Amino acid sequence: MTAPIVLLVNPAAGRGRAARAAQAVHGALTAAGLLVEVHETRACGDEARIAAEASIAGARALAVVGGDGAISHAVRGLLDGEGRGGARVPLAIFAAGTGNDLAKSLAVPVHHAQRMAAHVAAGATRHIDVGFVNDVPFVNAAGFGFDVDVLERMLTPGMLRGTAAYVSTALGALFGYRGFRANMETDSTIMSRKLMMVFANGRCFGGAFRIAPHARLDDGALDCVTIHDIAPWARVPLFARAMRGAHLSSPQVAFHRDRHFLLRFDSPPMFETDGELQQAASCEVSVRVRAGALTVIA
Repeated sequence: MTAPIVLLVNPAAGRGRAARAAQAVHGALTAAGLLVEVHETRACGDEARIAAEASIAGARALAVVGGDGAISHAVRGLLDGEGRGGARVPLAIFAAGTGNDLAKSLAVPVHHAQRMAAHVAAGATRHIDVGFVNDVPFVNAAGFGFDVDVLERMLTPGMLRGTAAYVSTALGALFGYRGFRANMETDSTIMSRKLMMVFANGRCFGGAFRIAPHARLDDGALDCVTIHDIAPWARVPLFARAMRGAHLSSPQVAFHRDRHFLLRFDSPPMFETDGELQQAASCEVSVRVRAGALTVIA
């Protein structure tokens, strides 16, 4: 019997956009001659569980209708399933979130159900890298500092969601955020104050920022963009440049590309992976990349 496409739908993604898109995606996959099993998430952790089960069962592909968060959780499940003896099941993205940052770095029609379904049916794949902060995986970007502060502010009840909310919250936080102290293993032993550090696998971040304009998903490395702490009045023009990807030439910005980074903080930091808040267990944090760890429909 032909292995099915496991269609994973996060109905809440994109303020319900995924739920509306799921029917069109299912129809497109079926019209392409594919056997489809639909699984909707109901609770926290469902994406990872369903993805792991798809890997263990040897699904033909895992098609995710959702945003960056759903994709990130699904990737965790696929990696977990492989670790338990499952197959390397390719991931097909049907973007239906708000920012869709990872999708911007993939040369596939993730916003067009029929065209994407044709790619799934053709079965052409490519391997992309997966980053890790300690043992927490991410596919697009991980960050420390300012972006964590913005995400924490967005947890306030009644706050809007999505790219516009992120940008407006970020603008408001620019004048109040005090930065953090950290250094890299390759730096001096003196900890310097920073505004943010982003470790990028993809080019885009926060829905509107081209934080790592030269990043590639399959180069076996991560692009580290560090914005040093600067006066509040100088932050707005710098972040405006980041929306165009023109910030790397600024003297307040440092850029490194590597496979592994070792960071030290004053205290165990909060960090975010693909927009999900995490808490480190110690002051020393490892950021690394596994080259080609994820198979995607190309």
